[in-house]
Amino acid sequence: MRVCLISPGHLSTNPRLVKEAQALSASGYNVSVICGRYLPWGWEQDRALIDPRWNVSHVPFGPAEAPRLTYLAQTIKRRVATSLVRAGIGAGSIVDTAHGSVVPALQRAASAVPADLYIAHYVAALPAAARAAKKHGADYAFDAEDFHLGDAAETPDNVLERRLIRDIEQRYLPGAAYLTAASPMIADAYVEAYAVSRPEVVLNVFPRRNAPLGPTVRGTAQPGPSLYWFSQTIGSGRGLETAIEAIARATTAPHLYLRGTPAEGYVGALRALAGRHGVNDRLHILAPEVPSEMERIGAQYDLGYSGETGFSRNNSLALGNKLFSYLLGGVPILGSDIPAHRALAPELGEAMTLFPIGNAVALAAALDRYLLDPGRLAAARAHAWRLGQERFCWDVEQRRLLEVVKGAHSGASPKAA
Repeated sequence: MRVCLISPGHLSTNPRLVKEAQALSASGYNVSVICGRYLPWGWEQDRALIDPRWNVSHVPFGPAEAPRLTYLAQTIKRRVATSLVRAGIGAGSIVDTAHGSVVPALQRAASAVPADLYIAHYVAALPAAARAAKKHGADYAFDAEDFHLGDAAETPDNVLERRLIRDIEQRYLPGAAYLTAASPMIADAYVEAYAVSRPEVVLNVFPRRNAPLGPTVRGTAQPGPSLYWFSQTIGSGRGLETAIEAIARATTAPHLYLRGTPAEGYVGALRALAGRHGVNDRLHILAPEVPSEMERIGAQYDLGYSGETGFSRNNSLALGNKLFSYLLGGVPILGSDIPAHRALAPELGEAMTLFPIGNAVALAAALDRYLLDPGRLAAARAHAWRLGQERFCWDVEQRRLLEVVKGAHSGASPKAA
């Protein structure tokens, strides 16, 4: 069976797609990957991830990677399409183009690759998957890593973007052979929004091989004790201000380690906040690392932080991949009390402690409960590591993906309805 995975993003910024492609090719599927190319550094990182068994096509777009005339044409087409939609006279492919300048190019690239199943990642890939499937008499599917309709806050500035997303998903999701989602609440949100069959939940977990060989009683990072957080971008809406206030309040004087690419001007604001609280010397900004090393690197820290603020509906419903990276590394989680965390916490037991969103006093108390009790910290670290080995790892979770793909191939997978 030939499977084609499609994403507007780089492979290096979409580890979920990479894991899916690896699982499919290891199971004997003929895998093609179509992905965007828009970051100057992205291509080099992509090359390190490409499996020689895959047929990979990059679609250049944006000012940094697309040829100048191509970029100008992409930009003009999108602006015209957006104007038509705003005027109320745009539909179908016009809406698709208005959503993203890369959409037409993804459609051309996907249509050029014969396959039996096309799997779209992100909304911009949905039109490409659907149109390629129609051309080749194949099926298509959609993987919802986020609840895209709820990804942006419901403000006047986001009305058009939300309208475009709803239009695209409403047109294409009913025809999908199956849907998958990265959290139970994202799956439920898609059912509520579009009356589709409930997506199969495939958590955004990581392979066992990325884990340290065993749990440690505490982190080794110095200076310590330590609270650790990572993401692609160090920016607002992630509860980092709360973490700074908490380390200032905690009696154990923990250090806060943040890993990622800083958003412009943001780290300066964090530094100013840390200075006002007298903890600038305990705030450490770390460079991004190779994705496959994140779990072993994370194990160096005492506790992991996930302080989502619920700034959008998706932010409240999603289970960020950092949660599962922490578990696989044997690092207990201090998580904000968003609905998705609240639903997961009972399953994690002592490996996860919740605190009210934005409550630095409660977060400081949770830090001290672990850091003042070495036995409790060691037990929580061992429990987190076991959960990562036995339940929350890609070696287990990939079976769900392979089952739905097999169902689509056999005709047993229900169409969204």
